[in-house]
Amino acid sequence: MEVCRRLHARDLIGAGEGNVSCRLGPGKLLVTPSGVSKGFIKPADLLIVNDRGEKLQGRGRPSTELRMHLAVYAARPDVEAVVHAHPITTVALTVAGLGPPGDLVPEAAVTLGPVALARFAVPGTDEVPASMAAALPGHDVILLERHGALTVGKTLFEAFDRMETLERVARVAFLARMLGKCEPLSPAVVDRVLVAAGRPPRAG
Repeated sequence: MEVCRRLHARDLIGAGEGNVSCRLGPGKLLVTPSGVSKGFIKPADLLIVNDRGEKLQGRGRPSTELRMHLAVYAARPDVEAVVHAHPITTVALTVAGLGPPGDLVPEAAVTLGPVALARFAVPGTDEVPASMAAALPGHDVILLERHGALTVGKTLFEAFDRMETLERVARVAFLARMLGKCEPLSPAVVDRVLVAAGRPPRAG
């Protein structure tokens, strides 16, 4: 619930937007419901589903984007949590047809890693997980064209941190373009940043 409230407080979602999930154990997920403001969500609103999306416990309906979450967990056994939000600047970049805001600043390289872009798919349909499928194995952050973004992590807070950082980097990209140019760090510098942060270089 805290992650849902932070998403709402940071203006990463509004109204009934966004959805959050995490693994509860083998074959079980805790998920947010459809149509409920995440800024005011209560424990009784949360649902438990199995890995086929069938409701096991809770009232109401699971998020309409449950298919997207199920696809992530099926493709990424290392992922324990998924956040989907609609960060405004990030979405605006995709509407403008601009590429993902990757590697512009050190925190982007360290926190986000390579950022993928999934082409537009109709929300709430099987088109969404299909559009992300190729990017899932190698990315923890995926932009959904005109739809928002998806971040994953070993914890809900790691997934949230990636979403918050993504929007902040998108704002940097927006302002940099307005001021003149927006160029990413070179691959060599990115590798140096990663090594300094205790991460393996991408080239390795």
